Amino acid sequence: MDIANPFHPRAVGRRVQALREFNGRSKAEFADSVGIDRTSFIRIERGEKPLKADMAYKIAERWGVSMDFLYRGRMTELPPSLADNLMKSLTE
Repeated sequence: MDIANPFHPRAVGRRVQALREFNGRSKAEFADSVGIDRTSFIRIERGEKPLKADMAYKIAERWGVSMDFLYRGRMTELPPSLADNLMKSLTE
């Protein structure tokens, strides 16, 4: 699977990382905030483990993003300030 594919675990992990960093949380704090095992979260963020739908739902609900953003990178439903900051983070 190609990293350019928005569903690729590394692409999903980069978006999760950008969201976490935007909210100023450590990996442990972010994982705890959505009830994900810390080790699993680190592997998801690195793209070593796919983000399961139930985990994506918890992240989306807690942090105000859509599952479409997490899985596909679509920012159309995000508040403009959040979308702008995440875009900057993802392109650096």
